[in-house]
Amino acid sequence: MTEGQKNGGGVQYLRRIVAFAGLMTILLSQFLIFSKPVEDVVFPPYTWLAILGLVVFFGSWFIRPSQFFEKISTWFVFRNSAFWVLVAFVLSSLVTFAVVKLTSFTRINYIPAVTLWLLSAWAYGYAFWDKQGDAQAVFAWFRQNRQELLAVAGVTLLGTVLRLYKLGDLPKVLDGDEGLIGIFAQTTTGGDLMNPFSMWENFGSMYLQLINIAFNFFGVNPFALRLLPAIGGILAIPSVYLLARWLGGRRIAIMTAALLAFSHTHINFSRIVSVAYIHGTWLAPLELYFFISGMEKRETWRTALGGILLGIHFSVYLTAQVIAGLIFVYLILSALFYRGWLKARVSQAAAFWGGLLLLIMPTTFFIFTNPNEFFNRLGANGTFQTGWLQDRMLITGHSAVQILFERFVHAFMSLIYYPALDFYGATTPVISMITSVLFIVGLTVSLMRIKRPAYLLLNGYFWGATFSVGVFAIPPSADSYRMLMAIPAAFIMAAIGLDKILESMGLDWKSARNAYIFSASAVLFSLMVFNMWTYFGEFAGKCRFGNDSIGRFASYLGSYTRTVDNEFDVYLLSDPLYFYGSHASTDFLSLRRRIVNVPDPIDTIGLVSGETVIASPERFDELVQWTHLHPGGDLTYQYDCDNLLLVAYRVP
Repeated sequence: MTEGQKNGGGVQYLRRIVAFAGLMTILLSQFLIFSKPVEDVVFPPYTWLAILGLVVFFGSWFIRPSQFFEKISTWFVFRNSAFWVLVAFVLSSLVTFAVVKLTSFTRINYIPAVTLWLLSAWAYGYAFWDKQGDAQAVFAWFRQNRQELLAVAGVTLLGTVLRLYKLGDLPKVLDGDEGLIGIFAQTTTGGDLMNPFSMWENFGSMYLQLINIAFNFFGVNPFALRLLPAIGGILAIPSVYLLARWLGGRRIAIMTAALLAFSHTHINFSRIVSVAYIHGTWLAPLELYFFISGMEKRETWRTALGGILLGIHFSVYLTAQVIAGLIFVYLILSALFYRGWLKARVSQAAAFWGGLLLLIMPTTFFIFTNPNEFFNRLGANGTFQTGWLQDRMLITGHSAVQILFERFVHAFMSLIYYPALDFYGATTPVISMITSVLFIVGLTVSLMRIKRPAYLLLNGYFWGATFSVGVFAIPPSADSYRMLMAIPAAFIMAAIGLDKILESMGLDWKSARNAYIFSASAVLFSLMVFNMWTYFGEFAGKCRFGNDSIGRFASYLGSYTRTVDNEFDVYLLSDPLYFYGSHASTDFLSLRRRIVNVPDPIDTIGLVSGETVIASPERFDELVQWTHLHPGGDLTYQYDCDNLLLVAYRVP
């Protein structure tokens, strides 16, 4: 936009704001009309409001230039940037109001509300956009950077293959939480989760609705269930590349993207849906990239976009809360130590928070009316809310400070020492041994560069995530997957460490470029081989996912029951450990097929032709012996790796 457009002026700007007021009045009338049940009346309720809006909208055409109107049009509110910010906040406010009304009576779906919500984000970003469109300049930039873009595309393609290869089959089973998410995703077509700005277990319902859309396209199956995490894992590669490039340049960025692309931990959590922290690995780096690049370049549209992305992040998972807290603390530290630097960038910081507040307006209403859903995770897994800290103080006799410090250290060590067991099952830590060496060196280098605002943010990203996990969350065993929040920062530091090590060995980029490329490539290739073996060989090939045989049996039970192609009852010879209902994965995989637990002997069932009976591991012999007395049916054995896990028999 031109300078004159930005500054406003002229009666056309007054006409524009009056026309917008009329248009919003019409929109408001429509939301009010459709929030009421249908009645047999001549004019629906609030029709008069639509007529008023039309009068105001068309009345704007008749505003004629005059000295008075020309003077009014120079006011700040009529300026182009101010107008579009106003448009953004009015749209978001209207969405919030609409959500309240649609919650009380859902005669229509929420697509119009989401559309206006996205339009509010567009209007806010447009308010600060100060670039002129030039297609030739864009093509010239692509030609100039084609080698770099090809390198990023190649690394992203590798990461894509690793995350989509046999996505529905590896891991072979679903854990209970995956099944539960799949079931709740299917309920988003009605009830509370129909509201895209509501939450369940701190999962945004908009995210669950996207999973349900995947079901509509690909069917209710493990592939569709896991597709969104896989996409998130793929997007994390170019996302972390952008942040790393801003911090350390092209070499650091390429190495960071490669480290993330074949990280065995990142691959695992890109292939399961039970842990939504994976989406923080692409959203958070993107948010921080636009924030810090906008601050340092003093480009307001960048920080505004960062705030918008963080607002969208709140509709995905609770990791958004950590990033919001991180940036808040970062700005406080900047005010203390970089006062002059921050003072020149107050407008950019304000634009960031404005974008965040704009996008979370509808979600904020839900939080205020449903605080238990928002604080659900803290209530169940909070260090302070659950009484865990007080119990530990009584058991150990240690002070709160010592216990919390030990938790902080444990969170840090879960990256490089403790095996990543929860929701995984790997015998190795989150970061491999060699990568840990690179990370420790890079962490030290990053701390030494903390006087730079960008490196203060990088350190805050890593240590803020570590502090949040260690101090505010339990149990300690969950640290490994919660530290996914810190993985992008850790890999940026690891790339910095590799660069510094090569430089210290006399293989720096400027004086020994070929040796640098060969050495860095050799290290990255060896790490890729290790990570591939760790995930696809050592983990996926050993049937370790699902916590234990009970969880894995529940998945096999659901998968087999789905293949029963008649309407007869399915019975499970159960016991206190293996029974139907222990894991939601059974219901998801079986499409909620009815399964009857039978803790009593098989002869008490009174089986008839066509019915199916399944035995839990402790009751295999009982079922097999019964089949000898009732031959002619279909006897099925299912193995989990080399272990017999399920026996089923269809009565002839």
